[in-house]
Amino acid sequence: MKSSNLPYLLPYAISFLISLSVALYAWQRRGVPGARPFALVAASQATWTFGYIFELNSDTLAAKVFWDDIQFVGAFVWPLTFLAFALAYTGRPFKRPYLAWLLLSGPFLLFGGLVVTDRFHGWIRPSANLIPGEPFAALTYEFTTAVWLVSSYAYVLIFIALYLLASTFLRAQPLYRRQMLMVIFGALIPMVGVLCTLFGITFTFQRDTTPITFAVSNLLIAWGLFRYRLFDIVPVARDAVFDGMSDYVLVLDVNNRLVDMNPAAERALGQPASRLIGRPAAEVLAAWGNLVSEFRGETSLKTEININREGREHFLALRITPLNDDRQAGNGRIIVARDVTDRKRAEQALQERSEQLQAANEELRILGRVKDEFVANVSHELRTPLTNIKLYYELITRFPHKQEQYLAVIQRETERLETIIEDLLLLSRLDREAVKLKFEPVDLNTVVGTMIHDRQVLAESYGLKLAARLLPEPVLADADATLIGQVLSVLLTNAMNYTPSGGQIEVYTEVEDNNGRVWAGFCVQDTGPGIAPAEQEKLFSRFYRGEAAHVTHAAGTGLGLSIAQEIIGRHHGRITVESTGIPGEGAAFHVWLPVGEGKP
Repeated sequence: MKSSNLPYLLPYAISFLISLSVALYAWQRRGVPGARPFALVAASQATWTFGYIFELNSDTLAAKVFWDDIQFVGAFVWPLTFLAFALAYTGRPFKRPYLAWLLLSGPFLLFGGLVVTDRFHGWIRPSANLIPGEPFAALTYEFTTAVWLVSSYAYVLIFIALYLLASTFLRAQPLYRRQMLMVIFGALIPMVGVLCTLFGITFTFQRDTTPITFAVSNLLIAWGLFRYRLFDIVPVARDAVFDGMSDYVLVLDVNNRLVDMNPAAERALGQPASRLIGRPAAEVLAAWGNLVSEFRGETSLKTEININREGREHFLALRITPLNDDRQAGNGRIIVARDVTDRKRAEQALQERSEQLQAANEELRILGRVKDEFVANVSHELRTPLTNIKLYYELITRFPHKQEQYLAVIQRETERLETIIEDLLLLSRLDREAVKLKFEPVDLNTVVGTMIHDRQVLAESYGLKLAARLLPEPVLADADATLIGQVLSVLLTNAMNYTPSGGQIEVYTEVEDNNGRVWAGFCVQDTGPGIAPAEQEKLFSRFYRGEAAHVTHAAGTGLGLSIAQEIIGRHHGRITVESTGIPGEGAAFHVWLPVGEGKP
């Protein structure tokens, strides 16, 4: 190569280097739809330019014809690869690709055979001439029908590819239109050069201006590659994304960068797509917690996650699906997230309601069991006195001379039956809240003092010592005086029934401050047999009578403590019992009422 020719060859060399660089750049990203065929487009243009450089620098006709044949290779590959690029880039692959490409390549293969055998028939260059000139001799020949036919076929393929790109361009959003204009303009520029060559129009010292147009074309496309990230943004993904979807749709490439998103996702992230596309997903979705790190390696997933948006917890139904090309090669992922916060909160509310209903159902089941036990106990308790009454009535008829003795038993059983019925009626009214409490300030010293005075004679008849120990100051509580007196009566009656003769019963008033809350109360303490710890849990159950009742045969219905507990419960108070269960140490029942509560 003559050094004097270098300045003339330099533009073509630059064009060759640009086309080759673009081919290598696209090939490095061949995993992205359209990158592989585009790399072949640039490589075919580089081959064309390479052949033209050596054709210019050749001195003989045979050498120039050889390098002109090399340019035909680039000219044949260019339309095919450009159509392949357009099909892949717009997401329209052939259903039977191998057969389709074989048929499309047929005219070029036939023309290539004619080029190789041209010296035998002259159908391609019937009159090739070498015209001397400076700085290079020029190869000239008339374009035959075969050349025009194959050139027209090449243009048909290129126009089909341009139509595919243009139709996609019209449907694309503005972000894609800018990058696709680079592709369309880049493809049109070399076509202008080819047309000028075919029609003999030249702007240089040589016949063929096409290689110069390759430089401009590839510079334009290369600028689009770097400026608009042509192969980072995948138009085929637009077929799976609908701008009107309320779901958040994001498309990530193989490098985990955001390459597309729909308006719903823009609103959710609070930024437009133009600011986010091309940035790493971890940066774009930083506000969504560890979403990216947790699902970085997932290509197919369906789950639910929760995120924090504007200080509120949101629930998303997340779906990740792979984005594959026509060869089923992975090109990225599509993330679809649906805000299911309302549904999730409704489910939580439904779950809470279900748990409440289950708890209520369990309570009803327990109440049903208690009712059954209550009915059974009532039946048993009523049957005993009724049986005795019936029995002693028959005995009176058979043994009239003992009627006084039998009538005494009937009277006691009748009184016991009356007591049971009265207690049951009172419990029923308490359960139904039919007993209206009359709350007023009540001095428990007065209640205790009055009750001790009234029961002194009865206690002495039992051989018991009954005493009161009252606080010097009034012990006031908001209560129903009559019902509180009934509670004290129950506790005193039990104490006298179970304390053996010679024992002692003491009732005293008390006040305590429990965690800043003041309670007023009284305590009934005896020296009876006491209550075993195992029995204390059942003590307030209806009809329950402990071991001491069976041993001492003390009178009672087993309802007194139940009534007392119901009354104190209506007062928002509490009853506690203290006993070691050791005979002689007795038991102490404490009744506590809130001070200053007023009417509940």
